[in-house]
Amino acid sequence: MIKYCKKSWRVIGKLCIYLKVIIKNLEIMVLYDKIIVIDIEATCWESKEETLLNQREIIEIGVCKLILSSGKIEDKQSFYIKPEVSQVSSFCHQLTGITNEKLQIEGTSLEKALKKINSKYSAKYRTFAGYGDFDKEILEQECKSKAIENPFRNDYLNIKTLFNLVYLQEKPKGLLKELELIGESFEGENHNGADDAYNAAKLLYKVLKK
Repeated sequence: MIKYCKKSWRVIGKLCIYLKVIIKNLEIMVLYDKIIVIDIEATCWESKEETLLNQREIIEIGVCKLILSSGKIEDKQSFYIKPEVSQVSSFCHQLTGITNEKLQIEGTSLEKALKKINSKYSAKYRTFAGYGDFDKEILEQECKSKAIENPFRNDYLNIKTLFNLVYLQEKPKGLLKELELIGESFEGENHNGADDAYNAAKLLYKVLKK
């Protein structure tokens, strides 16, 4: 009986080791069938003086998935986030349509929003993209300052830079004009996180196909 128990524990021990190896391999696995495209809206102010006196915080993360084989865009969604130290200014409201009241009702913490995004979009295992470096940079900065785990991988695609390189532009013209250049129209509202992410995904697909 004792020998049987010892053998059982050895088998269980080996299984645990194998499971650890499998989990480790899953953690470094990258899925290339889809790209996550994001767009971030943050608290902002009209003047430089106001901007210097206040701290920018993420208030919306728009997300969608671009299917590389077909160009189809799925799971378009906005995640609203309650700021901790700043407020939505009238300038920010006019730009994004977001109000402090909306964030209090529909918003959650950045940490909870990122956990939901990671769970729904498998952020840990996919390349992600955005139009410009702002989205990646503010996400990294805020996660660091608030000691929050950033679920996104380091391999980020800057759609603005990719478009300039592929279409030989000296200077970026902006998402709306660049969509027009490739015969596409902007769908939805500008400075809406989900709509901006969706349209950036359209632009990215055209760039990758060219």
